[in-house]
Amino acid sequence: MGCNQSSSKVGDVPGKSPEIVEPPPPAPAVAPPQNANNGNALTVPPSTAPSPKPSLSRMSTPNHPPSIQANSDDGYNNIRLLLLGSAESGKTTLLQQVRLLYKQPFTESEIFHRRAFIYFNIFKSIKSLVTAMNTFEQAYEDPINAGRAQAITEDYDRHMGMFAPEMVNRIKTIWKDKGIQKMYARRSSFNLNDSAGYFLDNIDKINQANYMPNEKDLIMSYVPTVGVQNVIFTANKNSFQLFDIGGQRIDRRKWATQYDGIDAIFFCLAISEYDQVMMEDLETNRLDDALQLLKKISDEPKFEKTPIYLFLNEVDVFREKLSEIPLEQFKPKFQGGNEEDALEFIESLAMEALGSREKNLYRVYRSIAIDTKMMSEMLTAVIKDIIKKKK
Repeated sequence: MGCNQSSSKVGDVPGKSPEIVEPPPPAPAVAPPQNANNGNALTVPPSTAPSPKPSLSRMSTPNHPPSIQANSDDGYNNIRLLLLGSAESGKTTLLQQVRLLYKQPFTESEIFHRRAFIYFNIFKSIKSLVTAMNTFEQAYEDPINAGRAQAITEDYDRHMGMFAPEMVNRIKTIWKDKGIQKMYARRSSFNLNDSAGYFLDNIDKINQANYMPNEKDLIMSYVPTVGVQNVIFTANKNSFQLFDIGGQRIDRRKWATQYDGIDAIFFCLAISEYDQVMMEDLETNRLDDALQLLKKISDEPKFEKTPIYLFLNEVDVFREKLSEIPLEQFKPKFQGGNEEDALEFIESLAMEALGSREKNLYRVYRSIAIDTKMMSEMLTAVIKDIIKKKK
């Protein structure tokens, strides 16, 4: 999917469709041996200390830089950004893209912990595929693989760290099964991490003792945000401080603690979740929940004059889903049509959530957070727009 670099406002022309800008249990990590480097893997200094035990808490707080002041002494701006969205909306992936774009490297501890989560992502992905095989009554090409799959699900809660050779062979054999591949082709019909295919294809590389995640691995891996991440970067001589706050309901209570002094908001909304329900209650539609959050943020008095950059994320997954799961099945107001009609309908819902916000105080983007080229172009345009507004 291409990326439109312009940052045109939505809803500029009355009576017409809004113009939208176009443009993935933790296990112990293993410290790498000296001189270990896999292709373009990120290298870190060898450490004689044992690797820290990974946890969601530690993974979600990569650094704790001091807060920057509202104005600098050299005439340039110090800009505070808030990154919001519901859980699994892609906002943390967007944060990683910001770090890569503006040269904020991952720390040694982060890389070790992210490696552990990559192992977990692989195991969770194959388990999700196996579960879907049972749910949709899809037969394995090789009946023996049903037994192998059962063994994987039974080992799921006990697995820690790297895979034993027999487990790698089991996962690879199941992954190659034509029945599993048919199920993978229907991945839009069930909840599967976007990076599943990528990591399953690379399991041999990942399961090496000297494996260190490269930049793409870090972007593709899914690690839920817990608490508040805080990253500082510089663009065009302006200092930025970006806060990412966990999107699960239990974490949303912390959002208001970061509302003061915010210059711009990044809001991620996973439009592919139109057919899914919240993990917390198994009743509330995820898209409805995200739209309600967006409305709450747009209506917040402290953000009355704060620009909102809305990323309608997972456009690729959304397009894939439409043929399997019609949008009108979950949104009866949608009268049907092609993919573009469906996208415009979702965009109209987002516009309703933004309410009567002034046109120069929001921009809407169609995004794929794991697409580094797209996000680099998009974020560059967004940052330039923020700097322009601060002048």
